[in-house]
Amino acid sequence: MFAAFKIAWKFLKHSKIQTFVIILGIAVGVSVQIFIGLLSSGLENTILNKIIADSSQVTVYSHSGGIENWQDKKIDIIKGDSNVNHIAPVADCQAFIKLENANQPVQMRGFIPGDVSELYGMKYNIYEGKMYESAGQVIVGKDLKERLGLKLGDNIDIFTVSGKKLTLNVVGFFDLGASKINVTWVITDLTAVQQLIGFGDKVTSIEIGVKDIYNADLEAKAIEKVLSDENLKVQNWKDQNQFLASGMIGQKICTLIIQFFVLLAAVLSIISILGISVVQKYKQIGILKAMGIRDSSAGFIFFVQAFILGVLGTALGLFFTWIYIKGFNRYIVNSKGLPLVDIIVNYRFIELSCAIDIAASTFAAFFPALKSFRLNPVEVIKNG
Repeated sequence: MFAAFKIAWKFLKHSKIQTFVIILGIAVGVSVQIFIGLLSSGLENTILNKIIADSSQVTVYSHSGGIENWQDKKIDIIKGDSNVNHIAPVADCQAFIKLENANQPVQMRGFIPGDVSELYGMKYNIYEGKMYESAGQVIVGKDLKERLGLKLGDNIDIFTVSGKKLTLNVVGFFDLGASKINVTWVITDLTAVQQLIGFGDKVTSIEIGVKDIYNADLEAKAIEKVLSDENLKVQNWKDQNQFLASGMIGQKICTLIIQFFVLLAAVLSIISILGISVVQKYKQIGILKAMGIRDSSAGFIFFVQAFILGVLGTALGLFFTWIYIKGFNRYIVNSKGLPLVDIIVNYRFIELSCAIDIAASTFAAFFPALKSFRLNPVEVIKNG
């Protein structure tokens, strides 16, 4: 084995330009493959964090219009499913704010302050003012604030379709990163909305945050089993955002296809170049066989060559990947100077990719090694 390694290394050193081209080709293929994988994963996480993470991933509704005994159901869910992070009972209703010349439609959302803070990350999303503390206080979305010209301390009059009125004091402004939410949501205490719509102690829904966003559909089934109530319907974010969920699956498939063909291109280049190398080294291989080297050892030389090329190419590819990530984070940024996609370096994915790339590079030597194995030294020496 050591002799095969020594001969393989000499062959590589003898054709330095050819060796460099192969290593560079592998490096580019490996770097593109790993970078696309990390970018795809980062894009997926960025989308989920912006759209899904700070919101309800599982929602419990009632077929009869309201959920009674929600306190007991909240306890049942917490006890029955350890993968639940946050639970927020909510009372919703459509309303409007009366202006001089028009009415501004809004969605009144009543939460217990601590629940909405945990589920929607209000600690980070309230950019001016503070969280409401009582039924007479309210927080308003960024876009609605700008549309109505609101300031901290202003009082707003909320009217329902049935004509009921509620006056609330603005104590804070939030930005949840979605214009549709920022212009419609008006968030106040749970009891205030319950009284406004005459709901008693019932809630319209129970919003739930889970530890693993990807398995929200499985968690929804588990919660449905825990509640065991035919009057309740449990939905998850995948049901409510089917276009987004299918788009992410499609994006994953496209990424895998691209990675496969990049790897295939690198493997084919190794096969072709090592195949040429066998032809170039016909005489040397023939002499080695005539001197007593076995056919298997002659073939093994090219496996060793491919392994060395794979290791060196993969190492250089990792360096290229580091450059890509640094360049992407520096130049592909938003208006705030932050990267558009938060690329998370997944070391397990990188290790697996490197192992696959080295293995693929090594086994790419199969056909060149077979050609070397079958080479007849008598014919080579006879024909010069």
